[in-house]
Amino acid sequence: MSLSSLSPQDFEALFDQIIELKISEEEIKKILLALNEENLPTNAFIGAVTALRKRMKKVSAPENAIDVCGTGGDGLNTLNISTAVCFVVAAAGVPVAKHGNKAISSRSGSADIFAELGIKISSDIGDIERNLREKNLCFLFAPFFHEALRNVAAIRKSLGVPTIFNFLGPLLNPANTRFQLIGTSRHDVMEKMYSALQLPTTNYQLSTYIIHGFDGMDEITLTDKSYLLHDGAFEIIDPTRFGFKLVAPEALHGADPKHNAQKLVALLEGEKSAYRDIVVLNSAFALQLAKRVSSVGGGIDLANEMIDSGAAKVVLEKHRA
Repeated sequence: MSLSSLSPQDFEALFDQIIELKISEEEIKKILLALNEENLPTNAFIGAVTALRKRMKKVSAPENAIDVCGTGGDGLNTLNISTAVCFVVAAAGVPVAKHGNKAISSRSGSADIFAELGIKISSDIGDIERNLREKNLCFLFAPFFHEALRNVAAIRKSLGVPTIFNFLGPLLNPANTRFQLIGTSRHDVMEKMYSALQLPTTNYQLSTYIIHGFDGMDEITLTDKSYLLHDGAFEIIDPTRFGFKLVAPEALHGADPKHNAQKLVALLEGEKSAYRDIVVLNSAFALQLAKRVSSVGGGIDLANEMIDSGAAKVVLEKHRA
């Protein structure tokens, strides 16, 4: 039987077994590789997300909170874009519940950057909710909230290839934020991720932008155009339409956490660069999604103001204290 023929409920039951290791490691490997061969069926996303949401620890967030999170896996080794966006968007008055992890496929993940910046990564839900409420930003370190995934970590690593689990992180924010700007490294999973996000989990309508750069970046890129999926419809984002110049990929290359953290601080201190431009562009879309501004142009102006006034740097300093 093809796995593609399974219903969302069938996949939920299957992932229940996988997560709890109720089937053998060899069988789990076969299932994950079969899902890859069948191009990650939509129902598998729905079933996996349902199974994992049942098990995740939860955080209370303000109704207007947003997450800005990518799947990673684009292999482009860029500077930390969505992490920098958090400080800009939070400075503009939108609470940011940033879900993230340490680097897996890149050299510097969001957790690595927060640690390098001197920001405590807490597992205390009270502290996390207080930071979000009082400082407009919190970091949700994925392993603290999704302990069930520890069971399959070694199996995933032994396979040596990405699996469906590599695309689930942005769909599993413990704060269930109302707004989500989600980046993915694969165009062909955008609609599948969107379908999984339609699961009823709160009393409000989730509003999302799912984005993918033509260059493979899990952000709105500056090297080319990007796809945006919103309300089930695709749009094309052309950065030149908003006054940005296209750049070579090298202009956005990062390195280790120390280097990337230094670049992030320089950006928040007003340094002009392609890095600043891509952060401003992504921030603008996040601010529009969260209804803080009515247009991307207004978001660009506000993002620049948050950087140039020092407000975004103040958010960073509050969390270092």
